[in-house]
Amino acid sequence: MNAARDDAERLLRRARANLKALRHMGDEDCFDDNIYGFHAQQAAEKSLKAWLACLGHP
Repeated sequence: MNAARDDAERLLRRARANLKALRHMGDEDCFDDNIYGFHAQQAAEKSLKAWLACLGHP
């Protein structure tokens, strides 16, 4: 595997971890909206970075 693909796979693993956290944050009494939003933003950002890594962008 090349470095770009390795980076993309690493980023997608982390994005999946953020999505997993989101799936378990349904109880609004336990989790603030800001925490939920943070994980949503992180999942989106890491997925976009993975796509850019596949295209060869640092």
